[in-house]
Amino acid sequence: MKLTTYDDKSSEIEAKNVANKIANSQAALVLGPAISTISLAEGPIFAQAGIASLTTTATADSITQNPTTFRVIFKNSDQGELLATYLYRVLEKRQASVLVVDSSYGRSLEEGFKRTATKLGINAQYYQFNPDSEVEKIAQKIAAENPNVPVVFLTLDGEGSRLLKTLHKLGVKGPFLGGDAFGDESFSQRLKDEPEEKQQPGYFTDGLYGLSPMILDSANAEILTFAERFRKRFNRDPVWFSVAGYDAARLAIATLRTVTAELGTGGDLKEIRAAVLDYLRSLNSPEKAVPGLLNPFWFDASQGRQQAIRVGQFFKNRFESASLQIVPVTIPDTTEIASGAVFNLNDNRYARLQRVVYTGVFLNDVSYVDPAKSSFRADFYLWLRFAEDAGPGSADPTDLIFPTVVDQSKFKFKNNEPAEQRTMVGGNQYRLWRVQGEFSNVYDLHLFPFDRQTLSLSFSNARAPMEQIVYVLDKRTASQVLQASPQQIGATPSPPPAANPLAIAAPEAFRNLSQWEPLSARSRRENLVTASSLGDPTRLGVESQRELSGFLVTIELQRRTVATLTKSLLPLVLMTLIMYASLHFPIALVKEKVTVAVTAALSGAVLLTSINNQLGSVGYTMAVEYIFYIFFCLSLLCIVAVLAAERLRAIDRKEAAHRVTVSTRILFLITVFFSVVATLLLYFQR
Repeated sequence: MKLTTYDDKSSEIEAKNVANKIANSQAALVLGPAISTISLAEGPIFAQAGIASLTTTATADSITQNPTTFRVIFKNSDQGELLATYLYRVLEKRQASVLVVDSSYGRSLEEGFKRTATKLGINAQYYQFNPDSEVEKIAQKIAAENPNVPVVFLTLDGEGSRLLKTLHKLGVKGPFLGGDAFGDESFSQRLKDEPEEKQQPGYFTDGLYGLSPMILDSANAEILTFAERFRKRFNRDPVWFSVAGYDAARLAIATLRTVTAELGTGGDLKEIRAAVLDYLRSLNSPEKAVPGLLNPFWFDASQGRQQAIRVGQFFKNRFESASLQIVPVTIPDTTEIASGAVFNLNDNRYARLQRVVYTGVFLNDVSYVDPAKSSFRADFYLWLRFAEDAGPGSADPTDLIFPTVVDQSKFKFKNNEPAEQRTMVGGNQYRLWRVQGEFSNVYDLHLFPFDRQTLSLSFSNARAPMEQIVYVLDKRTASQVLQASPQQIGATPSPPPAANPLAIAAPEAFRNLSQWEPLSARSRRENLVTASSLGDPTRLGVESQRELSGFLVTIELQRRTVATLTKSLLPLVLMTLIMYASLHFPIALVKEKVTVAVTAALSGAVLLTSINNQLGSVGYTMAVEYIFYIFFCLSLLCIVAVLAAERLRAIDRKEAAHRVTVSTRILFLITVFFSVVATLLLYFQR
């Protein structure tokens, strides 16, 4: 596949020139444009040429009025609909002041919001304004008329940030909600130079809600995998623009592969372009969808994509997932509809509430690590913060299972008996437990005693899929709780260094591990994906899988090699020296020479057995065993060399016997030298 790139310079005039170049080229498909106004300028030209356009990040409702344009993410009216639904179902508000910028962007958001607000019975007052001259005036009007009702921004980020600042200064408390122009940390940067923000970061934006196609902290397993690859390549997290662009590129590749498989690569250009359009239009239901990161790819009658819209909230200028989300339900269950757990959005589209559970762990103690039993013992604090009410029949976020617990009878965790619980400001619930138990773990001992080990401790809610509950890393309290010792959980210490790899562990957490050096202790989300319909015939196509949200704590340990070698192999070193010394014994002491070598070999075998007993049943060869194998070979060399030299002397070949003795000493030293070099290399390459 050949990719040719064009720069439309975000100019409608240049966009038309670019579109004409593409139409007259050999292109089978267009990936882009990224901006709605440019798509509206280029769309008619692409339609006339019969070439499909996959807009990567354009959201205007009108772009798909061009018959060959397909929208890859949600449309503006969908955002307005979601804001009204969130206001009603999550924030439980029935009034709103709605600020509408006088542009096609603002009016399309208003259309979706007004339609849904009318349906839900929200009493909304709409204020349309000119962003160049009426920002101050409209803010003062709201402060005078409706200072105590929620404020919804149907604006872009420039005028939105000016309005938010002015409303705050006029004493309007909100809550404040905005669309995708507010759904990124770049929004808070617009206010960073304000005196109030310099004194108190998040002064204007704390609590502000915004929308985004993707928020990384609560993303699905595929997006997290993509983000890991992206991070390794670019050394930063991807923003939603990157994910949407990648998603569109994957669809473009899948489309061209399908078309060229049917028509070949040398077909008529007009025929190929028509086949591309036919293929994209055939993706018209969930059953025919193809995989995508943001959601499975299928297009509705207006050639738009149905997908979830994530709601985020600002805290200290960081944009994180809000504690309740509205997620689409493709195939609703009639029982859940009747109970209210699943509700109708519009046009027979259904959704449910999803809890985002902020999760954190703090290690108090790792008392022992036992490779022989494939286990370790840990003592840690676990806390959850979550919305109290997630609708009828919602799953309990504290109903956790720990799949690697060795003995449930000795495991100390009861979800209904937290050490601390309370309702926080804003209504979220807080739960804290102290958890103690023995956990199974897989140890890789190939490099013993030069090995590193990773202890893994995981938990999840096996009774609720990710559509209902997602556990996310609690970054909000990371600067406080993670540095505190177990006795200082409620304290407010200064923030720890960002690079501290042991931030979630107490200073004395590893004091009992005399053979181990702690390298890091980290916590993160863990998504458990089962690629099967599990016997459910309603799970169709790309949705035939079950994804559970879990949490994983990993502790990386480095074995203290010098201490281990000194303790385990010092007798081996002494026996090696004695064997070499025996090669210099007088000629008459043949029996004694053989006895030393045999005794050394037997002692080495006993020592190796002792080490193996300490490590348990290991079905592969460890690095330490190679040291013993070399030692056994040296023992055998001494025995054979002594007997050979004695035999040569018996037949009066004293010079040959001397050469054998000298050669054995040299070979012995060379073997020991290279063994030491190999050991040092393993040590420094740990």
